[in-house]
Amino acid sequence: MTADRYQAVLDWFRARPAAKFLLRAVSLGAVAAVYLLYAGLALWLVWRRDPALRPFLAVPAVVFVLGTALRRAINRPRPYEALGFAPLFPKDTKGQSFPSRHCFSAACIAVAALQILPTAALVLGVLALLIALSRVLSGVHYPSDVLGGLVFGAAASWLGTTLWFFFA
Repeated sequence: MTADRYQAVLDWFRARPAAKFLLRAVSLGAVAAVYLLYAGLALWLVWRRDPALRPFLAVPAVVFVLGTALRRAINRPRPYEALGFAPLFPKDTKGQSFPSRHCFSAACIAVAALQILPTAALVLGVLALLIALSRVLSGVHYPSDVLGGLVFGAAASWLGTTLWFFFA
């Protein structure tokens, strides 16, 4: 997206406080819901003494570490840095825009949940998409950051889970 396009989106939200509030609520709520669902599924697996608990915890942890290292290595400037505008909500983080950590974490957890409870995986997938949309609309990520995050998180989770069960 261009600076003008970002500015138009941000101006639209700034002119509509209710929409801005809703965007913030969706952004924060979707992130919180992903982590609460993840914790709930993990506790459910503990309660059931399900052997799927190990990959359900290990794969997202490894993907998080790898994704964080990838972000540092690429160190892409955030759109508000590169294009010179203020994001919708206060943020002063520099660089590490690609891939979006919120997106790759949510996508990774959604794919990991496929083995556990497909319905939860669907809910988590929708939450991951809401997170991606809110990150772009608030001006803290490029569309390619969130798309890259979703693809990286989902693919790495699928690969990690597949390898876990193949070698287990």
